[in-house]
Amino acid sequence: IATGKPHNNRHISMDEDGAENFSITDYAIEKGLAAGVVTLGNIADATPAAFYGHSLERDSSDLITRYLLKKKLNLLVGGGTTLFTDRRDGLSLSDFEQVYEIVNDVNQISNSDGQLLCVDNLMDQAATQETIGLLADVTGSAIKKLSKDSEKGFFLVVEGAKIDYAGHSNSLMGTVSEMLSFDLAVAEALKFADTNGETLVIVTSDHETGGLVLVDGDQDKGLITARFTTDDHTPAMLPLFAY
Repeated sequence: IATGKPHNNRHISMDEDGAENFSITDYAIEKGLAAGVVTLGNIADATPAAFYGHSLERDSSDLITRYLLKKKLNLLVGGGTTLFTDRRDGLSLSDFEQVYEIVNDVNQISNSDGQLLCVDNLMDQAATQETIGLLADVTGSAIKKLSKDSEKGFFLVVEGAKIDYAGHSNSLMGTVSEMLSFDLAVAEALKFADTNGETLVIVTSDHETGGLVLVDGDQDKGLITARFTTDDHTPAMLPLFAY
């Protein structure tokens, strides 16, 4: 979904000839389903952007976010306030307010009945002991909102964006913290699937980062010895879980 091509290509939901690829949110909206995107990072980063925007360059944030004016997601949550306050294309926050209700606090998600754009810079920050459950809380709020938005169901993508950041930084503590944060979010999705009875939950990644290898450990003491082999992406095989 993110690129349709190897990880070193910079395209966002476009083919090699520059034509826009139909994304899964397009299919969902066409079928009358609600569609939402949640990222624990910047909303114009490659992964969330691929679900609503199109660009030959992943850094073209003005172009990517302009697609929000016609894509009309039910919900988009993440960080990146300056994407709307510091633009070069002449658009301003007021242009997006004509399409979306815009809030800057994730606690307001459950109060919205319309199309919502939530840009809370707390989503840009690394997980701490105090914020470890943030992504899970937002996931739960997003599920509740999208469930109300369409009786036909919904599509929701949730990204634990900073797992990748920690891999690039070769930060074992960061990797563990961000994975725990993401794991709590997965739990929210599974809880909903158990009660809903007709929901598919898929958990996977677009690539591995850092070449992390666990070389030793003590399960009883909760200790591991790990080594990073690179600060970049690797071709490691990825697990895919479906529930």
